[in-house]
Order: sequence, then C-alpha cells, then structure tokens
Amino acid sequence: MVCVRNSLYCYRFNGSGLNRTGSTDGPIAKALGISIGEAAGATMGTFNLFVAISALAGGWFLDKFGAVRVWATCLILIIIGELLMPVFGGSFWGLNNLRIIEGLGTGPIMASTARIAAQWFPAKERGIVTGVQGMAMGLGITLGFIIAPAVFEATGNWAVTMAWLSFLPVIALVMTAIIAFGPKAPTVAAVENNEAAGTQSAFMQAVKMPVTWMAILCVVMMSWAFQAINDLIPGYIAVDAPVGLGKGPMAAGQFMTAFSMSFTIGAFLSGFILEKFLKGQSKPLVFLGYLGTVIFTFALRVPFVTANDTLLLICLILNGLLAAWCIPPSVAFIARNYPEHLTGKLGGLAQGIGIFGGTAGAFSGAYAIHATGFYDASIYIIVVVAILGCLAALGLNPPKNTIETNSGISQ
Repeated sequence: MVCVRNSLYCYRFNGSGLNRTGSTDGPIAKALGISIGEAAGATMGTFNLFVAISALAGGWFLDKFGAVRVWATCLILIIIGELLMPVFGGSFWGLNNLRIIEGLGTGPIMASTARIAAQWFPAKERGIVTGVQGMAMGLGITLGFIIAPAVFEATGNWAVTMAWLSFLPVIALVMTAIIAFGPKAPTVAAVENNEAAGTQSAFMQAVKMPVTWMAILCVVMMSWAFQAINDLIPGYIAVDAPVGLGKGPMAAGQFMTAFSMSFTIGAFLSGFILEKFLKGQSKPLVFLGYLGTVIFTFALRVPFVTANDTLLLICLILNGLLAAWCIPPSVAFIARNYPEHLTGKLGGLAQGIGIFGGTAGAFSGAYAIHATGFYDASIYIIVVVAILGCLAALGLNPPKNTIETNSGISQ
C-alpha cells in the first residue's frame, strides 16, 4: 500500500505536465505571457525549493505525528494546489504560490521512506522495503510521462490537466485512510513519549557521527548525478554533432525511456541483493552503484560506444540499473542503524539536502554547456560527482557509538 501511494505521488508529479522535459512549458509561458525560463522557474524552480525545505522539516513532523497523519495533510495540500490551478494559475504569482503549496505537500512524503521501513518492518527486511519503494517512485515517473501528454491533448489546457490529475492524490488519500483504520505498526517507538529535549539530544548525537553524513552524501551525490543525467543526456543524444550525438529527439526519448525503466528495475533488485546476498551491508552495493555510474557515464564520451546504437543502449541500461543501487540502500542504512524515532528526521535531512543536490546537478550541467558550448564538461562533472559518491560509500560502516535516549541506549 505504501509503495502504491508513492507511485501515485510520482505519477501525479510528473504527470502534471511540469516536468524536466519542458513538454508543456511552451503553453504555460504562452498562457501567462512570460518566457519559458520564467515559466520553468515558477513551475519547477519554486516547487523544488519548497520540496527540499519541507522534506527537511518533514522529518520532524514524521517522528512527532507519524507517517499517516503527515501523509494525509500533505496529500490535502497537493489536492488543493492542483484543483485551484484553473482558478488562480492564470497569473505568474498565482501559479507560483500554488506550486509552493504543492511543494510543501510533497517533501515530507519523499522523506517518509526511512521512517516507514524502521517502523513497520524488521531490520532484515528494510533494504527490500526501500528498494521496492524506489521502484515504485521510478515506475510512477515513467507512467507520468505516458499519461501527461494524453491528458493535455484531451483537455488542451495545462491548468485543467493539473486539476484532472488531482484524482491521483485523492486515491492516495483514500489509501492513507485505509492504512489509518487498518492494522497498527507492529513496533512502537520506545521513545514515543519522551521529552522533546531527550529526542533532540539523540538527534544531535546522530548528526555528529561522520557515518551519518556519509549516508546523507550517498543520497545527495546520486540525486545530483541522476538529475543531471535526466536533464542533460537527452539533449546530448538528440543535438547534432559536434555538440551532441545527432540522433534526434525521438531516438533520445527512446534511449532515455530504457534508462528510466532499467533504473526502476535496479531499484527493485537493490533491496533483494542487499538483504539476501549482502546481509544488510549497504557499503558494497552503494559503492558498486556509484562505480557503475562512473564507468557508464564516462562511456558516453567514448566514440566507439556512441557510434553504435546497440552499445549506447546497453551503456544507458547498465547506467540506470546500477545508479539505482545508490539511494535505496543508503536510506536502508539509516533505517537499520538508527533508533526508530530518529529515522524520520535523518531521512528527511538526506532527502531534503538531496533535492538541493539534484538542483545543483541541473544548474551546474547547464552552466557548463553555456560556458563551453559542448556537453563534455557537463558529463565529466557527473563522473566526478559519482567518484565522490564512491568515496562516501566507503564510509558506510554501521556506527559503533551508541545514541542515548530518555528510554535508555539505542544503537
């Protein structure tokens, strides 16, 4: 149920017609009488900023009020933002403010994975949970690319398309209600009724551990690399040589669809590999994922690979498959190695900073293209970021220090 809810969330997000492809930025810019850049800023720039902020804050709310209450509140915010789009979205500031509301509703949902894994599942299953949730997110994104153009073509209006797609968070809200009135979590945080000061002290102990920041960096670096790949590589494949590969937009879409699908499959496999073969040890899996990103992203600049469509396709499939082995096991590391009452805060911290990392990936790549006129530097930036991810992965050793709480000692 949780995974379906996450999939519906991503389905709505990318199905909103406000995604990185820019497929409907033209109509939005035209309707509002603004440039495409301003439209992108009002839609995705503002949205991403408040997703990051709310993910950081959402961890506290998740630990304080529980996932179900936070989900319900967030989904209501998303529904309001979408339903009101035809009413207030006709102006720049109306659109901007509605996207703020949606961003505030989105962040805590993204931050909830570690909390859910820790609260509902035993330690030996948490890697599988984070992997399956990662798959659900990827699947939702892929479905969004299919449904958005169809709804937009049927309605002919981007704002009405947004309003129609509000039925998806409505379904997710119904699912949340089912969870609320269904069986309770099999585990209850031992510190649920602790004084706030004790919980805050435990959180401060956690953030002082270097390993905590290694786990967070593993999320941030792949958020950076993944966003950069999705933003830049389609253009690199489509644009004429010598700037790009000159394969055209249709082929670029096909190649990137293969990348997205392999990423979805990779996320699903990551949990089973982590728990069944690696006994919950995230370090080797995350390291291998980043190493694969280094190799197969660099391969995009190797002439004999890019000249052969089959080799290029295999390169992108392997890139997506291995890149998906980075974030879910890193989140599972948090869920397995920290007290349950801290997993929401730490998961929110990782996801919130990760969103800033994704934004940095998009902007740094775009700036490199603007400065050089070619994609080479942008691709090499992704490679360097993935190398840093490899180094961070080497630090994913279970913390040896204990974290003191008002209820005793937690590992």
